[in-house]
Amino acid sequence: MSLRLKFNLVLAAVLLVAVAGAGLYVHRFLQSAAIAQVQHNSAIMMHAALAIRDYTTELVKPHLDVTLLEKFLPQTVPAFAATETLRRLQTRFPGYEYKEAVLNPSNLRDRATEWEARLIEDFRSGRADLQTEVTGEIGEGMYRSMYVARPITIKQPQCMACHSTPEAAPASMRKVYGDHNGFGWKMNETVGIQVVKVPMYYPLEAARETFYAVMGVMLASFALLFLVLNLSLSALVIEPMARLNRKLEDLATRDFLTDLVNRRRFFERLEAEMAETRVKKGQLSVVMFDIDFFKRINDTFGHDSGDVVLKKTALRVRELLRSSDCAARFGGEEFIILLKETPVDAAMAMAEAVRARISGTPFDRVGHVSASFGVAAWDHQEDSHALIKRADAALYVAKSSGRNCVVQAQDAEPTPT
Repeated sequence: MSLRLKFNLVLAAVLLVAVAGAGLYVHRFLQSAAIAQVQHNSAIMMHAALAIRDYTTELVKPHLDVTLLEKFLPQTVPAFAATETLRRLQTRFPGYEYKEAVLNPSNLRDRATEWEARLIEDFRSGRADLQTEVTGEIGEGMYRSMYVARPITIKQPQCMACHSTPEAAPASMRKVYGDHNGFGWKMNETVGIQVVKVPMYYPLEAARETFYAVMGVMLASFALLFLVLNLSLSALVIEPMARLNRKLEDLATRDFLTDLVNRRRFFERLEAEMAETRVKKGQLSVVMFDIDFFKRINDTFGHDSGDVVLKKTALRVRELLRSSDCAARFGGEEFIILLKETPVDAAMAMAEAVRARISGTPFDRVGHVSASFGVAAWDHQEDSHALIKRADAALYVAKSSGRNCVVQAQDAEPTPT
């Protein structure tokens, strides 16, 4: 894959992420704005209902109460007036509804539905605060609506004149609604809710169309930006960045002294090779070794000479490895080798060859140097740390056995089942 193609893929990915992020933000913003509009409309409807109720109670009902002995006028009831007035909005604004839902109403059209009864029970049981409104959503698709509900609690004694017992109610009212509904109410009892429903489909549909328009403009702008950047910056930016990235990759994954891969890179390579070996059911071994008496070398000849020993050791190791193998400086004077597709016998032979190469040729100023080795073959069960731990344990045995030798690690302990 060419560097230009990589740059274009990265740039495309960045732009796609930017589009996705901006799209998510715009979508949430428009959705929130649409919902805020619905909430605002719900509040307007609720306050309109309250205003109609207050107007009826203060300015209409007192003038018509004198007729109650002869004829009951539902128009004098604030709930009736608010419901009838706002119902006329539905011809112009479909889906906008207002209802005073009651568990035991005088007018049966005000009887609470099942979900309205649940809301009333929430207020009655204390699950909902009587001092606040309850909001939520109901319905799906085109019939999805937001509702705002507030409790109807008997606070005024004059309400009991019509709803305590049939005998106390005006005869004209009983003639209209009968003697079986709307009675038995008590002071401070929550008998129902005022509920407003406002459709969400139209504001959300408008938000969706706006979202598509904004995203279309944004995608066109990003496409133009992509083209301009690709044409104007590739020659000036891509190649220098590629060179810099290669340098940074070397700095991040290689040991500066020996030019072998570092410990972090080795673990990445080992994990990848273990995964491939598991799939192919192959074999894999690691060889861990360190320079014998390295502290004595530093103390006797100086750290510069010690560094020369490390660099020369790394060079001698690389001369023996295949292109598929991987050697790393594990830390200090300790090295590790990954041998791909290598059984333990072959790994032992490789370790012996490295040992002989290190000890067979003297180093400048220092003379002959030896190393101790631990070899472990992977059993397809343990993880990378456990495998290296076994090789390290074998290395410790080699140190204890006189150094300058190769020791095979013991088999891994079986995993408990």
